[in-house]
Amino acid sequence: MKHALKEGVIFLLVGAIVFALLVSFDLYGELRDFLSRHDMFPLDHVVLALFVIGASGFVYGMRRISDLRHEVQRRAAAETAADFLAFHDMLTRLPNRHFVEQRLPEAARRGGFNAMFMLDIDNFKQVNDLVGHHGGDAVLSSFAERLRTTVPSALAARMGGDEFLLVATVPRGDIAAMAEHLSDMARRPLNIEGTAIQISVCIGFAPLEGAALNEAIFAADLAMHEAKRHGAGRFHPYHPRLGDDLTRRLAIERKLRTAITDDLIDAHFQPLVQLSDRRVYGFEALARWQLDDGTQVPPDLFIRVAEQAGLITDLSNRLLRKASTQALKWPGEIMVAFNISPPQLSDGLIAGRILAILREVGLPPHRLAVELTESAIIADLDSAMRTIRQLRQAGVRVALDDFGTGYSSLSQLANLPFDKIKIDRQFVANFLENEKQAKIVNAIIGLGQGLGIATLAEGIETEAQYEALRALGCDLGQGFLFGQAMPGHAVPAYLASHESVSPNDASPPPRAAAGHA
Repeated sequence: MKHALKEGVIFLLVGAIVFALLVSFDLYGELRDFLSRHDMFPLDHVVLALFVIGASGFVYGMRRISDLRHEVQRRAAAETAADFLAFHDMLTRLPNRHFVEQRLPEAARRGGFNAMFMLDIDNFKQVNDLVGHHGGDAVLSSFAERLRTTVPSALAARMGGDEFLLVATVPRGDIAAMAEHLSDMARRPLNIEGTAIQISVCIGFAPLEGAALNEAIFAADLAMHEAKRHGAGRFHPYHPRLGDDLTRRLAIERKLRTAITDDLIDAHFQPLVQLSDRRVYGFEALARWQLDDGTQVPPDLFIRVAEQAGLITDLSNRLLRKASTQALKWPGEIMVAFNISPPQLSDGLIAGRILAILREVGLPPHRLAVELTESAIIADLDSAMRTIRQLRQAGVRVALDDFGTGYSSLSQLANLPFDKIKIDRQFVANFLENEKQAKIVNAIIGLGQGLGIATLAEGIETEAQYEALRALGCDLGQGFLFGQAMPGHAVPAYLASHESVSPNDASPPPRAAAGHA
């Protein structure tokens, strides 16, 4: 439109100049004298032709102006649509990460927002497994719409996957209350194609006032991951120590990457004994990492970092290869137990990797027992079931680790083909003094006996604990009373001073009624 207006102004100026020239040089008089001298000249035809040409040009010009106006409107609509596509998520119709990076600062300034929230849907993979990917998309769309309507004055965006951002104006001191309100909103069931789906979200929040937008996003994201660390459905505020924790974690991650690449993380072995006669039937492989200055990095710290950094598969493969190689040096049929990290259960190839390492090293599958935590199993039951069945079909034994801490149902336990239940050390530590803990330990042992599954008590440190557990009928034990974790080269000397048995004698045969293979 601006271009057409410019051309119109130019034509008006040209016309004015021509008119001025006609007047200045008396061209009108010259034309009149010419016509009087040539009265036979068909001027009327010329005038008519000029009139027709001018009228046609005027009509043509108007048509072109109309076409131009429509073209401008079409291009403006296309630019608007392209702009929407560039800055919005097509599934939820919410602004996307690009919008957050490019336009949210200005939107936040205009809106006067003072609080930043990061929301992440818990265990979204299970939602996809339940209702399929199409249903999962419907859950995301429904959640986004609920986010819009719950806080209409706020600005929500989808950062990607199952992660959302919300900036809002919240009365000072009420940010935690808003986070709780959002958490309650997320818990309300969603109706997806006739199926009631209940989800939860972890929320991190941080003040926006006085902070750059990218700093507030970073702070809220740190707080959200801290909330996830504490479990599903939690919310957590930002605290400066979270940044310090991240700095330390990144430093550990850098060192861990180097340690894994250089094969500096070792496998140590803690004895597993049969409580009936205290004979050794195997060892549990435990990861140990010692820095150059002699400092021991706690396993729960570097294992968690490996899980978060995506290093756990490489670390686990290397440790299993070391543990299996050491087990080949042990006499008889002494077995080795090996822990699988919870994130590894979502890897459909984990069973194949384990069996490939056993073939590579030459360790018979029946000499390996894989330990899976209860919380990891119930977090992804289908994947756990497939992995357990693949391993047991190959001859690998499978143990349920930390039983009693993951809130699994008895029906889930009865349907999963375990060879052993491990009673978590928190129940063993004070069951002699605590009547409730004693009842729990007794119930777990009785459950194992009823299902035909061997029970192993962790954390046995005193003779009194040992005698009481043996009297209750617990089959197997592990703890400082029998020996601390030791490097591989120390195992032969330990075995030379302790009686050992075959794993075939270490656990009771499964009862047919339990339905285990």
